[in-house]
Amino acid sequence: MTDNPRVLVTGATGYVASRLIPRLVEAGWAVRATSRHPDDIAKRHPSVEAIPSDLQDESSLARVLRDIDVAYYLVHSMGSKGFAGMDKIAAENFARAAAAAGIKRIVYLGGLGAHDDKLSHHLESRHEVGRILAEGAVEVLEFRAAIVIGSGSVAFEMLRHLTERLPAMIAPRWLSTRIQPIGEWDLTSYLMAGATVELDGDRVVEIGGRGAVTYKQMILEYAAVRGLKRVIVGVPVLTPRLSSYWVNLVTPVSSSIAQPLIDGLRNEVVVVDDSAKRIWPDIEPAGYREAVEQAMRRQVEFLGAPADPESKPPPGALDGLLLDVQRVRSGAEKDVLGREIARIGGDARWYPLRWAWWVRARMDDAVGGTGLRWQRPEGPLRAGQRVDWWTIEDIGPDRLLLKAEMKVPGEAWVEFRVVDADSGSELRQSAYFRPRGLLGRLYWWALWPFHISIFKLMARRLAHRAESG
Repeated sequence: MTDNPRVLVTGATGYVASRLIPRLVEAGWAVRATSRHPDDIAKRHPSVEAIPSDLQDESSLARVLRDIDVAYYLVHSMGSKGFAGMDKIAAENFARAAAAAGIKRIVYLGGLGAHDDKLSHHLESRHEVGRILAEGAVEVLEFRAAIVIGSGSVAFEMLRHLTERLPAMIAPRWLSTRIQPIGEWDLTSYLMAGATVELDGDRVVEIGGRGAVTYKQMILEYAAVRGLKRVIVGVPVLTPRLSSYWVNLVTPVSSSIAQPLIDGLRNEVVVVDDSAKRIWPDIEPAGYREAVEQAMRRQVEFLGAPADPESKPPPGALDGLLLDVQRVRSGAEKDVLGREIARIGGDARWYPLRWAWWVRARMDDAVGGTGLRWQRPEGPLRAGQRVDWWTIEDIGPDRLLLKAEMKVPGEAWVEFRVVDADSGSELRQSAYFRPRGLLGRLYWWALWPFHISIFKLMARRLAHRAESG
């Protein structure tokens, strides 16, 4: 296999693909992406060739598979009625089309679980897809993984919201099942390595993080990372169907997705074959707690990452965040408005409703926080510098990302982006808040009446000051 094969990524708008594609691009690989609607992929990554296709329609695959060396198969239909049947048809179509196109290898991401265990409907479907692909004429490398830890992973978001929102929760039997989760960075490292490794025929490789944990331990460890205290009370039974309704009530995860996920938790999903360690000794997976900490840091990196202002953020980039967005037109040119934003700090006139900021500063002082200190470093602003009670996370000609240093039950950022518009420019101001537990959510909504006025006036003031020079 060549060092830099030409690769196709299916399911391009899904969570795993959205984390894999940037790494492939950064490594200089030629990447083609496909899904039903891959337009945002092309906007986020201009070097990626984005072509629509539908794996339920075999005729749509010939074009996307042409001149491809390795195809990543990252598609599944969980959440749809009859998902197993849909996945079976998609795999059969893809196996035939890949063989006809002369693809050298398919890299497939499936699920852990022992064959001699009575697998859940979801896990059995993942294994069936692997078998169908392997029965085709193209060499298949099947990675099997359990829960992926990363912002945007459905299983992680279910766990995140349950832990953040419920100070106490019941513990049905499935919370004691052993799981070996894997961090998103480690997962994509294996996927990239799988494209070029020399194989002798098809192979199934089990991958996971360092050590196995129960779902209950995952909840408590996540809570510890976030500085939360959580109580879990055991109950003898709670069926996957009832559990899925409970999850749907307190998280954004729908019951149609939660039920097969929870049903799968009756199966122990741990690595029993150490072939991954032998094949790729340089990949040293993180443990669960470290993977959670990485996921929280990665979410901040998404906020600081420049992107096409018209494209949507990658899947999961904003999960768990509360958001206020203001858009204001300015008669000033884009570069003028950008310079105005870069002048912020050290001046009370930048803040609307200054009395409200003064009250907030006194509250911060009272709890040992930083308070409001009018300060701005000399010269051009740089990442890492302090401006008033903000730290600069990222800065560019047309954007600025600030992190609040005041005491809050969570983490807060404000971002300014400037884009071209007819007869001037547009300021896009976004306030992000990642609440810590239920108190964080109460804090956000209690201050919402002030947020509405402050955020709107702040954006308008910046746009007006740019116009007036």
